[in-house]
Parts: sequence; structure tokens; C-alpha cells
Amino acid sequence: MNILLLAILFISPFSGGLIALFSSQYDVKKLKLFLSFAGGYLFSITLLSLMPQVYSNFDKISGVLILSGFFFQIFLEQYSKGIEHGHLHLHHIKKNIFPLGIILSMCLHTFMEGVPLGAMMTDTSNTKYSLLAGIALHEFPAAFALATILKSLNLNKNILYVLIVFYAISSPLGAAMSGYLNHNLTQDLFNYFMAFVVGTFLHISTTILFENSEQHHFSKIKLYAVLSGVLLALLAVFV
Repeated sequence: MNILLLAILFISPFSGGLIALFSSQYDVKKLKLFLSFAGGYLFSITLLSLMPQVYSNFDKISGVLILSGFFFQIFLEQYSKGIEHGHLHLHHIKKNIFPLGIILSMCLHTFMEGVPLGAMMTDTSNTKYSLLAGIALHEFPAAFALATILKSLNLNKNILYVLIVFYAISSPLGAAMSGYLNHNLTQDLFNYFMAFVVGTFLHISTTILFENSEQHHFSKIKLYAVLSGVLLALLAVFV
């Protein structure tokens, strides 16, 4: 298992969470632009690298599992409140109440994001590095949004730090578990597992890409951010 890759998986959300905890204010527009860039990149990597792997041997069950993963992410959002997409609707969150549903759903979300990377640890191509970049780009603003929500709940600071660490370690745990399963399951079973994860990736990235702004207008600057992410993914895969 590549320790450096696991460290990056931890550092990205951990640093995003810490910055939010120590920030007195934040710019929602800049956060959404960053997420748009990350969404374009993650969507492209899913189509260019992950789906071809899942469909290397055509199987209708893989399609069913991709669909299941897509709707599983919708289910998670009932508890995460869309924080993984940069939603900061603080008025929907009850003050002074420990947000167990948000914490568990967000940790499960980031755990699933680490799964494909763990499967590629022994891959000699650049695919794992391009996927790592996509996860890191998405997890930084997602952790920032989560920490901002948690900070607004008036929780003890020590509890906040523990929650940020708990969230940040979830993705490396997903990668580690996936790496283990990759060596202990048949390739067909592992591909089914990956198909489910691809479904969650598709929902995460497309939600970021196609969510409207508050004015229900897809701005040019957001389009440029998305296209920049797509271009970077193409370069990562083909160069």
C-alpha cells in the first residue's frame, strides 16, 4: 500500500476542515467555483478511467450496481444535507444538537470515494494519480463545508477537531479496505463492488455540475471552471 497516496487522501480533507475552523468568514461563490472545477474533473475521470474498467467485460449486473450506487448517494444526502456538494444551508441545521446523521453519512461518502484508489494501488499507469487528484480536489471543499456547518453548531472545539480527523481518515480507510479486497476477492466480484462506487461518483459529480445557482442561472465562469476540470482530466489520462 502506497503510504504517500494515503497521506494525501488524509491531508486534503483535514486541511480543508482546519482552514474552515480557523476562518472567521468564507466566500460561498469561490467555494462553489472550486467545487465546479472538481466536479468536472471527477466526472471526466469516472467516464474515462473507472467505467471502462467496470465494463471491460460487459455485464448487465454492473449496470444495475452503478444505478444502485447512484441512488444510494441520493439516500445519503437525506442525512448529509448536500454538504458534500458545498451546501451551507445553516438555517436547516439545529443548534446545540450533535449531528450524528451528518457525520456518519459524510464519512460513508468519503469512505466510498477512497475505494477506487485502493484498487489501483498496484497500477503502474498514471490512472491512480489522476483519480487521487480528483478525490483530493473534491474532499478539500467538502471538508471545508462540513467544518463550517459543525462550527455553527456551537460544539466544543476538541470535539470539532476529533470530528475533522474522523472525517479525514475515512477516505484512506476506504482505500486500504479496497486494496485488501482487491487481493482477496475474485476479479468479477471486485468489479461489481467498483460498479457500485462508480454510481456514487456519477451522482456526486453530476450534482455538482448541473445544480443551478440561487438565481437558477448557469454562469459563464462556472462553465469555465467545469471545462477546466474536464481539460485537466483529459490531460491526466491521455498525456
